[in-house]
Amino acid sequence: MGPDDAILVAFLDDALSPEERASLKTRLAREPELKARLDALAGGSLPFRQSYDALAAHAPQARLKAILAASQTAIPASTANDNQKRSGWRVPPAAVAAALALFVLGAGIGHYLPPGLWPFPSGQHGDHDGPDAWRSTVAEYWGLTTSQTLDWMPNDVSTAQRDLAAATRRLGFPLTPDKISLPAQELKRVELFHYDNAPLVEIAYLDELTGPLAFCIYANNPGTVTPPTLEQRKGFNVVFWSDAERSYMLIGHGPDEIMQKLAAMLAKQIAA
Repeated sequence: MGPDDAILVAFLDDALSPEERASLKTRLAREPELKARLDALAGGSLPFRQSYDALAAHAPQARLKAILAASQTAIPASTANDNQKRSGWRVPPAAVAAALALFVLGAGIGHYLPPGLWPFPSGQHGDHDGPDAWRSTVAEYWGLTTSQTLDWMPNDVSTAQRDLAAATRRLGFPLTPDKISLPAQELKRVELFHYDNAPLVEIAYLDELTGPLAFCIYANNPGTVTPPTLEQRKGFNVVFWSDAERSYMLIGHGPDEIMQKLAAMLAKQIAA
């Protein structure tokens, strides 16, 4: 994760102010590496569900199925048997291409795709369904984050304030340092994602004793106001709650009691 990723993602999400956008465009014109990083992140900031729906709607599925069927029946039984004896199945390239295309169109893509994360086909991840699906997806992604991931990141107050301002614009309510500060956990980054077409903000901290910790704010409410509740998910301790407009979760490896105290603190600060 690069030091400019947060502002690049905000740029892709159209979450920058006109001044910030103009400043970044000037940098992009002058810094080829920054432009290359923007291109690499661009895939993770697009509305994938709509894109894949459009792709599926226009895909020549009938023709792909016909190619696959024709390729399979075109191989004589004796040739197929000889191939199996020598080196296993040998499928014609047209069949491989058709099968892969049909697989991609059939599997679709998961709800949530931050930069660097692969799609999660819903058929293979049953816990990615229902109102708590976003917590499973975040937990799966958070499993890729280590202390080393966050340790090298500089503590830049101006960058944090800029990223919180971008998150404020996306979420529609003020996020300030005092609302998301924790007593012994070092703020490392603020990132913007999407899940089911709703903004999802992930605020990452580094705890010297228990490692990475994330406070997530999802601009979607499952329909009920929920008090802070402890659960175990994907090997993490998670405290989740919701108010009338948003859902929240705190995820990490801290002891139950500590996680609950930190979550209660954040819930009180956010509501203030």
